[in-house]
Amino acid sequence: MTDDHAPGRTDGVPLDRGRTAQLRLPADRPGGPPVPAVVLLHPFGAWDRDAQLSAEESGNGPVRLFADLGAALVAAGTGALSYDARFRTEDPQGGAGSPRFTFTGLVDDAVRAVGQLRAHPAVDADRVLLLGVSMGAEVALAAAERLGGESRLVAVAPSAEARPVFQRWLGLDRRLEWLAAGFTAADGTVDLAAALADTTGRSGWWEPFDLVGRFGPRADLEVLRAELALEYDAWEDAALAGDEASAPASFWRDWYAQPAPYRRLAGITGRIAVHVGAEDWTTPVRQAHLLHRAALAHGLRSHLHVHPRLGHLMSPRTEDGLRTYGPFDPAFQRSLVASVDDLLQPDTRV
Repeated sequence: MTDDHAPGRTDGVPLDRGRTAQLRLPADRPGGPPVPAVVLLHPFGAWDRDAQLSAEESGNGPVRLFADLGAALVAAGTGALSYDARFRTEDPQGGAGSPRFTFTGLVDDAVRAVGQLRAHPAVDADRVLLLGVSMGAEVALAAAERLGGESRLVAVAPSAEARPVFQRWLGLDRRLEWLAAGFTAADGTVDLAAALADTTGRSGWWEPFDLVGRFGPRADLEVLRAELALEYDAWEDAALAGDEASAPASFWRDWYAQPAPYRRLAGITGRIAVHVGAEDWTTPVRQAHLLHRAALAHGLRSHLHVHPRLGHLMSPRTEDGLRTYGPFDPAFQRSLVASVDDLLQPDTRV
């Protein structure tokens, strides 16, 4: 089977229950040595093996994150394995989910993928790396902890705090931070009309903005804190009960039960590279700093890369100042491939 996206070849690699991963490999070299390989791990959501996103969703043209990255890795002499996320392959069963539709299920897939790569005749079993984007970085850390041994990890746009803590920031605290920092007068009054007009500031994370319709053009910040907290808590209760559309209860409950990603580093040895966009308003730079500093504290070799102008999926804003979600900025992708290559080199430290 041949991949038409990049030179080289592709192999189908079995996962479980008839599911198959796609392994992109450099072109056959008769008598050549086995190559290193990377497992690519998705952000949250129903991503396919190429990590496709429509132009409408990205705001920046059609996206094939893992097809593009896989091609770049293959061109650099490294294999790349990806597969459809369980969000695409598992039945949410009316919101209840199942033991397979869990965060742990994603980790099971990553661990199995590493095992399959290590057993593949074209792959160097000692040079397999886990690369996760956003939630995929959490999956990579959990898989490395379970696998043991010397890990090679790349975390792109990671969150580092425990999911209940980080999710509350994502759904509540960042909204209040934004309103308090940019639109609140000395007397505590929030200019909601001005916040509504700031489409570039809200783009990609707070759309639609309905507070003017609910509270009028101005409101007291403390009232907003109370009302938005009630609203967030109702959302969280619904997610844990199976009434949230993006994932079933089985997934949210299991995800909430996981340790903070940065705490997993206490059980991991090896090397990690952390990449984040300087303008990431989904997993902000402080999350990357926390992961990086925890890695150093636990004795891992860690490098932190903060990329100017880029947002959550490592793409710049549009000319109108709106946030975008992919495709990867070309300079970032080159940096990412170089980072992978560095981590896959033999450790020359004495």
